[in-house]
Order: sequence, then structure tokens, then C-alpha cells
Amino acid sequence: MEILPPWEPPMSGSDQQHLFGMLDRLRATFRYKADGLGIEQLAAKLPSSQLSLGGLLQHLALVEDEKFTHFIARQRPEVLLGLTANGREHFEVDLEDDPAEIYARYDQAVAKSRKIQRSVIDIGNLDAQSALEFEGKHLSIRRIICDLIEEYGRHTGHADLLREAVDGRVGEDPPWEYLPRWYRE
Repeated sequence: MEILPPWEPPMSGSDQQHLFGMLDRLRATFRYKADGLGIEQLAAKLPSSQLSLGGLLQHLALVEDEKFTHFIARQRPEVLLGLTANGREHFEVDLEDDPAEIYARYDQAVAKSRKIQRSVIDIGNLDAQSALEFEGKHLSIRRIICDLIEEYGRHTGHADLLREAVDGRVGEDPPWEYLPRWYRE
């Protein structure tokens, strides 16, 4: 029997296991598609779009921080505040930026989110209220997780196209042996 990579959703399991499994697979797939690039490649854009792989890494770091740190854990969202404080658009990547910092920001945001995710799993209540309020009602943690899965689905597709344009890398999932940094620490 072949053992699945840690980012692969379970073959069968609870609603919670499937939601977090789907999210982790999308995180790993996105990270693989953006992995190992220099700043010129991270900043590369298609003629029809302002998106870049580096911009997506920054954006998803911000979204991870917003959803998990702020909306679920109700803590100060440092990545979000840091990326928006300098007045520069968070999707923007400058050729002077350090690729290691872009990757580290994303990896650290996901690692922190996964710690918060484990606390949600331990409590086992996806229907608990988040800090996000809309028209007088608080969204559930389940809704926040579903929104993040949607966000990753959309941007992993963008990353597919961008990475293929940068160096021809294609594929549905990362290789089974691929482990993003947050699985190795």
C-alpha cells in the first residue's frame, strides 16, 4: 500500500478532514508552482494580466494571515498590516525585492495558519463564529475555510498559467515527495 503525501486529502474521513485536506493540497500545489524562482521570474507577468507568481505569493500570505490570524484566531494580522503599510500594492513585486523574503513571508504565514488550523481541529467546531461580521452576522469558521479554498483554487490556476509561461513547468499536483517548508519544520 502506497502512503499518501501529507498534503493529500484523505481517501475517506470527516467533513473537517476533507476541508483541511483540500486546503493543504491546494497550498502545496500552489507553493510547488511558485517554487525555486529568481526575482525576475517571480515578477514576470503575462501581457494580459498584472499578476505575477511573486505577487500571488504575497497576496496569499496576506490572505492566510487575514483568514486564520485575524478572522479565526482573532489576533493582530501582522503580514496583512506589513504588506499594506508601505503604500505599495501587495500584488506588486519589484526587481529589488529579495525572493527569499517573498518565499519566507508566504511559508511563515502558512505555518502560522496551520498551527491555528490544528487548534480548530482540536476543538472540532467548524461552526464556531469567526471575527468576520457581515450584515450583523458572524461567519462560521467553516465559511472562512471554504472562502480560502476558493481563493487558492482561483490563484493556483493563475499560478499554473504563469509558471508555464516562465519555464514550461506544468502538472496537476506536485510530485509526491514534494514537501513545502511548513511540513519539514
